[in-house]
Amino acid sequence: MTQAPARIFVNSLPKSGTNLVSRAFDLAGIPYGKVGIAGTLLLGNHYLVRQVLRRSFFGRAPLMLGLEVQMPVRRAWLDRRLARVPAGGYVTGHANWSMGLENLLTAQGYRTALVIRDPRDVLLSHGHYVAGTRNHFLNATYSRLDLAARTRLTLDGGPIDGLDVAPFTTMLERIDRWIGRPWVEVIRFEDAVGPAGGGSLERQRTVLETLSKLTGRSFDPDLMEAKLYGQSHTFRKGRIGSAAEELDPETLSLVDAELGPIRQKWGYTDE
Repeated sequence: MTQAPARIFVNSLPKSGTNLVSRAFDLAGIPYGKVGIAGTLLLGNHYLVRQVLRRSFFGRAPLMLGLEVQMPVRRAWLDRRLARVPAGGYVTGHANWSMGLENLLTAQGYRTALVIRDPRDVLLSHGHYVAGTRNHFLNATYSRLDLAARTRLTLDGGPIDGLDVAPFTTMLERIDRWIGRPWVEVIRFEDAVGPAGGGSLERQRTVLETLSKLTGRSFDPDLMEAKLYGQSHTFRKGRIGSAAEELDPETLSLVDAELGPIRQKWGYTDE
């Protein structure tokens, strides 16, 4: 009996390159499941409807989902949602690791492609995105701040727009806990982005080989090189090292002090 192809969960911090990897999956002909795994399942537009349909109010051991804001999601609801994805398909999300979520994914035959990016560049891109996206649940505050103030706010977290937002280092820790788990393949944005984003063709092709092994599908390197970069509707710049170019020296120094340990752990060192 032939084993069904694995479903794939493409996971990352927001603005780390989820859409870049998703674009590669689309070009390879892998069906998109049109469901997501994130705390924003209960936030944003149609807030009350989302809360009633998805939130766990009285159930036992809900799944706590979210990187910026953690929300209790009904396990049975998420299980049914993920089961709708066809074999060999993929879903995307921004989800913290938990044993409960790992077990849910494993039971349904999912493997995870975890996309990481230099935390400095993620921090910068996150601030731009939230400030410029009117339906983001933190837009009301971020849109009033300049770049330096947005950056400091993301680093610190705290009460924002009525929500308890985690410090950026906590968000990074919640993603870091996926690394080394069974059936998790780490993809570096800087390797995947290719020459158009300031990377190299050789490293991009190595990533495509990794994705081919993970999914059992072919990722045509010539097609990817021509059509992969800069196609997302949320794309802004997506280049390597943008934080060092855009942040003022004082803010960059603060960012380096805060993010130094995790950048070193993930192999992001300044040469």
